[in-house]
Amino acid sequence: MEDSQEVPSPKKVNIDRAVDLMRFFFREGTPFLDNGSGRSFVERMIGDMSCFMVNMMFQDPGISPRNGPPRMWTITPTLDKDIAHAFAKETRKGIASEIQGDFYGIYVDVMHIPSKFLSYMVVFVRYLNGKGDVVERLLGVVPEPGYDSSLEVEVGLLLSEAGLIQDCPQFTEKLCALIQGTGVNLDSDLKKPGETCWGSYYEALVKFATYLDPICDALYFVKKAVENNDQRYLAYKVLEGLTYDFAFGLLLMQDVLSITNELSLALDQKYVDAENCMELLQEAKRQLVVMKDEGWSSFLNKIGMYCSDNEIPMPNMGEKFKPRPWLRDKATTMTNLEHYHADFFEKVINIHLNEFDKRFSEKSSALFLLSSCLNPQNSFQAFDKEKLVGYARLYPSEFSDAAVAALDLQLEAFIMDVRFDARFREMNALSDLSVKMVETGKNAEYPLVYLLLKLALILPGTPATAKTASSALKFIESTMAKDPCSQWTSDCLLLFLERDIFETVTNDAVIAIL
Repeated sequence: MEDSQEVPSPKKVNIDRAVDLMRFFFREGTPFLDNGSGRSFVERMIGDMSCFMVNMMFQDPGISPRNGPPRMWTITPTLDKDIAHAFAKETRKGIASEIQGDFYGIYVDVMHIPSKFLSYMVVFVRYLNGKGDVVERLLGVVPEPGYDSSLEVEVGLLLSEAGLIQDCPQFTEKLCALIQGTGVNLDSDLKKPGETCWGSYYEALVKFATYLDPICDALYFVKKAVENNDQRYLAYKVLEGLTYDFAFGLLLMQDVLSITNELSLALDQKYVDAENCMELLQEAKRQLVVMKDEGWSSFLNKIGMYCSDNEIPMPNMGEKFKPRPWLRDKATTMTNLEHYHADFFEKVINIHLNEFDKRFSEKSSALFLLSSCLNPQNSFQAFDKEKLVGYARLYPSEFSDAAVAALDLQLEAFIMDVRFDARFREMNALSDLSVKMVETGKNAEYPLVYLLLKLALILPGTPATAKTASSALKFIESTMAKDPCSQWTSDCLLLFLERDIFETVTNDAVIAIL
C-alpha cells in the first residue's frame, strides 16, 4: 500500500504581531523609503523601532493588548495589502467620526503623470472641528479607472468607505458635477500660485531665460570634458532639446505668466482682498486678449532676437510646416508662420483664458466676494448684511425662507455685538472669526451666522483659509511619479499622511475586516 502524500499545512502567523509590525511599517512611511524626515532608512528603523517596541511594552493605546492565546492567521500572498486596506478603511471612518455628522466639503485635485500618460485624483475633505478650526484631511487617491469602471464609481466607493456618502439623488448629482471638472482644483476656484499650473513658475522662467547662455556653456563643458558617460549623454540630450520650439514656449510662458503674476501674488497673501483680486482678474483677462489680438508681431521679433543671441537655429517661416514624426499622418498645408501663430501662440493664450473661466466662474467669483463680507479685518469693515443674505439664498437646502428671515435679524444683532466686543478686534481672516465665535460661545448665540460662516469656509467656490494641502499634494505627486497609482499606494499614503487618525485604529478593528 503506497504512502499517501501529506498536503503541507498552510503557514500561519500571529496576526496581532503581524498587524503591529505593519503599523510600524506604515507609521514610518517605509513604502516611500525617505519620508521627508531627513534621516536615512536605517536610522529610522533602528531608532524608531526601539521606541515602537517600548511603547508596545507599555501598551500603546493604538495597539490592543491581549492576555489570551495568540490569534494565528493563515498567511496569504496579499496579507500585507489586506492589512493596509483594513487600516485605511478604519482611518477614513475615524475621519468621518471627527466630522460628527456636521457639514463638510469634498474637493478633488486631478493630477497627471505625463511620462506615463496616466492621471489620478486626490480626494480631500474639509470641515470645521469642535474648536472652529478649519481642518483638511486626505481621504485617498483614486487611480485612473479601467474600462469597467468610472471616476464617479471610484470616488463614490472611497466616500462610502468613510461613511460620508449619502444615498440621495442630489448628492449623486453634486458628486458627478465635482468630478466632471477634470483638471481643476475644485475646493476653491481661487487657488494659490504654488497649487496651480500657471502661477508659481514665473520667476523660475525669467531666471532660466536670462541665464540660458551660461547654462548652455556648462552643458557643453560636461558633454566634452566629463568622463562619466551617463552625465555626458544627459548633457547631450538637454542640449538637443534646446530648439526653436523650446525657446518659443519659454518666452511665451514668460510673457503670459507676467500678466497673471500680480493676481497670483494677491491670491498668495495670507489675508486675501477679494475686490482687489477680482479687479486684477479682469485686468489679466483684458491683457491676455490684447496680447492675442495685437501682440503677435512684437513677440515674433522678440523670439527672433532671443534665438539669435543664444545661437538657436530658426525655421524658415515661409516653408511648409512639418509635423513631428508621430503626427505626420495628419496632412497639413500650413506654413511654419501659420503653425506658430495659430497652434502655438494663440492656443496657449486661449488655454489660459479658458482656465480663468473655469477657475473664476461667475458664481464662484460672486461667492468669493460675498463670503468676504464676513471678513473681520478692520472691525468688519467689509460687512454687508444684504449681500450676506443674498449669499445664504445660494444654499436653499440650508436656508429656507424662514431661516433667511431669521438670519437677517441675527446678522443685525451680531454685527452690533462683535464691533463693540474687544475680543473680536485685530482679526484678519474668516478662520480667525470661526475660532473666536466658538471660544466666546457666539456660535450658539448666533447659529445661523455661524452656519453661514461655516459654509464660506468649507464649500467649493469660497476661499480656502485652512492650512492648504499643498505639502501633501507635493508628497503624493513625487510618490506617484515613481510608483504606480494602486490601492496599495493609496492606502500607504493615507496612513502616512493622516498618522494621528491612523494611530487610533485598534488591532481588533483591523482584524475584524480581514
